[in-house]
Amino acid sequence: MSTFFKVSNLSVRIGDAPILRNINLEFREGEVTALLGHNGSGKSTLLKVLARHRKPAQGAVSLVGRPIKGLGARELARTVGYLDQHPPATDGLTVHELVSLGRYPWRGPLGRYDKKDQHQIDQAIADTNLGHFRHRSVDTLSGGERQRAWIALLLAQQTRCLLLDEPISALDVKHQVETLRLVHRLARQRALTVIVVLHDVDLAARFCDRLVAIRKGQLVADGRPEEIMDTGILETIYDVPMGVLERAPGQWVSYVH
Repeated sequence: MSTFFKVSNLSVRIGDAPILRNINLEFREGEVTALLGHNGSGKSTLLKVLARHRKPAQGAVSLVGRPIKGLGARELARTVGYLDQHPPATDGLTVHELVSLGRYPWRGPLGRYDKKDQHQIDQAIADTNLGHFRHRSVDTLSGGERQRAWIALLLAQQTRCLLLDEPISALDVKHQVETLRLVHRLARQRALTVIVVLHDVDLAARFCDRLVAIRKGQLVADGRPEEIMDTGILETIYDVPMGVLERAPGQWVSYVH
């Protein structure tokens, strides 16, 4: 797999506080990667840097071999879709209207949508199983359904990459699993690169190809789930005594001693 994002010697500060320090990472095309770590470890900040929502103090980020800072806003939006942990209010928009906003980078504020645009909107709604909610107000949907609507917007945007910041943090267990299963399926069907911030390491190991962990602003672990779901590595990440059981092939349960 070729490199999608390359992060070189990246450091981020907020005021005098260092948030990320000397991060070197590559994210490969078509791979689903979970960013793990304590609250305040810097994982959401890294996602914001990739989305160009925060500037680094030093270092560089390239996107498919090009410096990200040199890309135009619309060009970046056609390639990378970012979903914040707290999406903005939808103000009565229907699911169809919200998903239609994903065509903005291609048409602009005054552009007219053609058949291709409508096809992308319809396909995004179908791929997220929201067809029967098409004309419902997003405000009336459950948390899991709203999250699917926002993901559909990113799909309509025709991005090659999804950056998802804690997309399951406000959901119950059923909708957490459904959302991650959806993301995993979409990544395979559409050959998407996905980088997702998660707190639940067990779900991350189940639905992601790769786990990357940050602790106190520094990279402390990077590998496949079967490599990271190890007692010593998890203790390094979370700084508590932990154990791991593999209850079935590819399904781990971690616990605190």
